[in-house]
Amino acid sequence: MEVFVIHAEKLKERGHHIDSMLRSIGMDYCFINEGKNEELIQTYLNSWMKNGLENMCERTSSRVLCTLSHFLAYKRIIDDGIEGALILEDDIVLHKGFLPQFEQSIKEYEKYYSTRKIIISYEDSTLQLIPRSQREKGKMLYLKKDCRLAGAYYINRNACISILEHLETQHCDRAIDWYNAKLIKEGYIECLWCHPALATQGSFTGLFKSSMSKKKDHIETVRWWLKKRYKQLLYWFR
Repeated sequence: MEVFVIHAEKLKERGHHIDSMLRSIGMDYCFINEGKNEELIQTYLNSWMKNGLENMCERTSSRVLCTLSHFLAYKRIIDDGIEGALILEDDIVLHKGFLPQFEQSIKEYEKYYSTRKIIISYEDSTLQLIPRSQREKGKMLYLKKDCRLAGAYYINRNACISILEHLETQHCDRAIDWYNAKLIKEGYIECLWCHPALATQGSFTGLFKSSMSKKKDHIETVRWWLKKRYKQLLYWFR
């Protein structure tokens, strides 16, 4: 399984975190780094991103470059002729037992969904869960009309082709999370949610400060954890 990690070199703590975490479970990976070839990046900014980086503040520029890195991962999947890849952002925290559950979910995907244009969401950062009333014994993957951010997901080759074809005619004008959500709602690609969720972004749990926003603080982290416990209880009774 190919694993691509969206990473900015300046965030060295995140690089060390992802390296240690993935090596500890025996997963090889490759960084997708948006800053290595400025001329190439500018070409794709002009081709895929609305207005490139013109007149953007630093915070927005980081978001644009992060989104572009996801698209470059999709291009790598197509160019290398692979069937799909696990895409991780560098602040992701994989839950205990991630690897065997991930492998189980991929077996289910290969049995039922491999010929479709698929993204599989593995994270619970937005606290969107599968209600107990919808869960089926032995089933991990559920079709949904929305995306749960882009910190941890599998994407197949068919979905990558569809997304890059869309970019050629309609430039991206939003962050990767919302862009993929838009394409899911419009039917260009399909999204499966994994239950149980297998990862959480560290910028939600308090492990890292968000690279996109200055708003995260200790109080918000505590609120997120309390809300997670509440949502887990709520979805158990739904």
